[in-house]
Amino acid sequence: MARPLKQGLDYFPLDTDFLSDRKVRKIINACGPNSVTILICLLCNIYKDKGYYIVWDKEMPFDIADIVGVSEGAVSEVVKKALQVELFDNTLYRKFHILSSRGIQNRFKSCTSKRKDVEIIPDFWLNYAHNSINYVNISINVGDIEQSKVNKSKSSPPHILVGEFFPAVSFFDNSLDDY
Repeated sequence: MARPLKQGLDYFPLDTDFLSDRKVRKIINACGPNSVTILICLLCNIYKDKGYYIVWDKEMPFDIADIVGVSEGAVSEVVKKALQVELFDNTLYRKFHILSSRGIQNRFKSCTSKRKDVEIIPDFWLNYAHNSINYVNISINVGDIEQSKVNKSKSSPPHILVGEFFPAVSFFDNSLDDY
């Protein structure tokens, strides 16, 4: 029996100017010094599981608070402020209740560029917007392939295997303004 394929990352790059980033500084000023630990814990959870997003459900504040040693309210306030300063994408949060950003997705794509088995949910992937011509081509190709493999439903968006369907498409906008 084959080993299950890993979606997330074992480690991720953290920019040396993370604490100098204006968005992070605004969160620290509003929520206190523990917010740095909360943010890093959030990033670790994002990268380790799905790799480029995390579902923000009612249990997640407890999970993060328990690891970091702060209150659930403190975690919720940091996430609220992170959304306010656009460290995390507000559209994805409102629409799907997930935390992600272009920067997170760029790092994930960079770290998994040699994998052939990475699943991407197109509705969750922000970086298509920068390359609309390629996105049209991708959606046509993916639609043809997925018709035979996946039952389409509103509750579960289709998955794309990145390396298999469009290895030559660049998702990078080379900006590191989101974590």
